Amino acid sequence: MKTLPLLTLIAALSAGGALAQQESMGQHGMQTAPAAGQKTGKGTGLIQRIDRERGTVTIKHGPVKGLNMSAMTMSFPVKDKAMLAKLQPLQKVEFALAFDGKDYLITEIK
Repeated sequence: MKTLPLLTLIAALSAGGALAQQESMGQHGMQTAPAAGQKTGKGTGLIQRIDRERGTVTIKHGPVKGLNMSAMTMSFPVKDKAMLAKLQPLQKVEFALAFDGKDYLITEIK
């Protein structure tokens, strides 16, 4: 019977470690960059979805140089919702992306 409380304690400690690791991974499952300064990068991709109300765009993109980001499909907020006005799904775009150590933000898209 004494092993049950011990196993419960071990499970709780393991879960706490996993939670701490998950929090350090940032919103998008990647290691967050150091908070010292903002990093920027440029990429190209194909628009998958536009949410004008929320001010986000989902882009299937290639590697983003400057941010060490590999090719993937990801939703990003835009600096200004007006940037989304002329965009359409399946449109090929070039975009500039900023990363402040926590969040990504599209600062330019064409």
